[in-house]
Amino acid sequence: MDKSYSIEVVCLFCDATLKIEEDKEYQSGDMIKCSACGELNDYDSVLDIAKEKGVELVKDDLEKELKSKFKNLFK
Repeated sequence: MDKSYSIEVVCLFCDATLKIEEDKEYQSGDMIKCSACGELNDYDSVLDIAKEKGVELVKDDLEKELKSKFKNLFK
C-alpha cells in the first residue's frame, strides 16, 4: 500500500488553508496569521490537528484495505 497523503493546515477560527512564508521556518510557540480572517493560530495546535487528520486518513484507508483483503480471502 504505497500511497501518499496531503494534509492542509487550516485556520482554527475560519477553516481557511493557512499560507506560510516560503523562507520562514516555524517552531513550537510561533503564531501563524490567517490571511483570510487575520486571527493568529498557534503553530502547535494547527500541527496537532493536521496530524490527527492524517492519522484518520491512513486509518480509514487501512481499514478499507483490510476489509477488502479479508473479504476476498473467505470467498
